[in-house]
Amino acid sequence: MKRNLLFSICCLAAFSFSLLSAKETKPLKGLIITGGCCHDYKKQKDIVSEGISKRLKVKWEIFFEMNQQKSKEHLSKKGWADDCDFVVWNHCFAHEKDSKFVDSLAAIHEAGKPAVALHCAMHSYHWGIKPAEGKKENTWPTMLGVYSRGHGPKRKITVSKAKGQEKHPILKDLPEGWTTPEGELYNTQRILGATVLAYGANGAAKEPQAVIWTNDYGKGRIFATTIGHHNSTMSTKEYLDLLANGVRWVMKMD
Repeated sequence: MKRNLLFSICCLAAFSFSLLSAKETKPLKGLIITGGCCHDYKKQKDIVSEGISKRLKVKWEIFFEMNQQKSKEHLSKKGWADDCDFVVWNHCFAHEKDSKFVDSLAAIHEAGKPAVALHCAMHSYHWGIKPAEGKKENTWPTMLGVYSRGHGPKRKITVSKAKGQEKHPILKDLPEGWTTPEGELYNTQRILGATVLAYGANGAAKEPQAVIWTNDYGKGRIFATTIGHHNSTMSTKEYLDLLANGVRWVMKMD
């Protein structure tokens, strides 16, 4: 009887381990929202998705639309993000004026959907929208954790880790003082509750600008970086390692 009991315990343990292993190897479901002006989104959608997939098991859905109104129509549909585990925002629609539409996007992340925001996502959805009464900013920069408008000349960016953040899991594969092949340093005028992980300097800006950070927005985790204008930068090992680690962090895999 003891042998039968021992055998049953071993079988149960093996079954539990197999379930755990299956869970660990199950691909994440990632959704990339991309398109808009001023960037090579046609190629970047592949650079980002393929680069992250070499580092993490991710099954991708990609929504690529260069027209702002058509993108808005898609993102206005109920449940557009329901089937994904996280959303990657790599788009550039700076002149949206519909605050209710933008509020609906931010609400998805406030409710718990993790997000990764890249480069011009920080310039999207807020220039043409006034903050609601009693608010300092509208919901999009509040969600991101940083207000950004404008950028400097196209020059290489040297990245320095913020004091006390050197061992953050998102930065674990990023060399101190990494310099991008090309760059466009965004101005980050206001930090709105974000935790800045790294700053960037290009030799032209008066002071370093926040370029990598995290933000907790409601129940959702946000990872963002303003680095990423050029394909040459986005294709580097350092950048793709950074994105993969960002996905791990927003998904609480770190």
